[in-house]
Amino acid sequence: MFNPEFWRLVALPLIVLTGCSTVSPDTDFRARLSDLYQPVDSAADVSAEIRFGRTVAARYLGGVDGVDNSLMQRYVSTLGAYLVQYSGRSDIDFHFLVVDTPTINAYAMPGGYIFLTSGALALMQNEAELAGVLAHEIAHVSEKHIVKALNIRGLNSGATLSQLASGASDAFRVALDQATDLALNILQEDGLQREDEFSADEIALFIMVQAGYAPDAYSDYLLRVSQAQGVARAQVSQTHPSFVERLENIATVKNANGLNGLDYALLMDRFKVFNP
Repeated sequence: MFNPEFWRLVALPLIVLTGCSTVSPDTDFRARLSDLYQPVDSAADVSAEIRFGRTVAARYLGGVDGVDNSLMQRYVSTLGAYLVQYSGRSDIDFHFLVVDTPTINAYAMPGGYIFLTSGALALMQNEAELAGVLAHEIAHVSEKHIVKALNIRGLNSGATLSQLASGASDAFRVALDQATDLALNILQEDGLQREDEFSADEIALFIMVQAGYAPDAYSDYLLRVSQAQGVARAQVSQTHPSFVERLENIATVKNANGLNGLDYALLMDRFKVFNP
């Protein structure tokens, strides 16, 4: 059904800072992001990353459905695409989907496939919190954390996962299945290296500031998740460093870069339109 309010909102710039202060941190955030991001790999490496990520994403989606709400999905994807502008990865197309599960988590597959659980979305209170979580996952992709963990490279780099992703033979397909299992195990059970999670948190803050969002919202959300009860938060606790460590690291980054108390956008009202 046509919803004129939805189209009116998405036609606006995603960030509306009218009424916000003009606080400007001393740090040149674009330069800082350039320092944090790694150089772009060869075309063969990127192609292998995308094909492998598509395989991992397809396997994950074999066990979970997307939320049946096209307006919400469009909203999350539009916001994700906006944040990607500040990610340093113009060589891939990102894809975003909210999946229907009460687990509180989000997943970044190689090649730009990002999934947010409905359980994680349900705990959010404004658009800035959503931006922080999406920026964290975008950072995992931009920093190629799973790519590096599994040494996903193209043939020009002397590796074979480009062939694996193409399914060139039965042996390659078996090896691709094993690599896919390893990637999903990292995402859902073992987790990435703690340094990778700290790095993604740090980059998320810089992406948020560049995009015009209040970075304090990200800390607020992680604190709320840490206080959640039951099994819903069990997986995110298992696959990430402790919330105490993450919040302490985030506080250090904010203190070092003048990010505390920035009067940037929260956009609670727009968030509630799509998440009533």
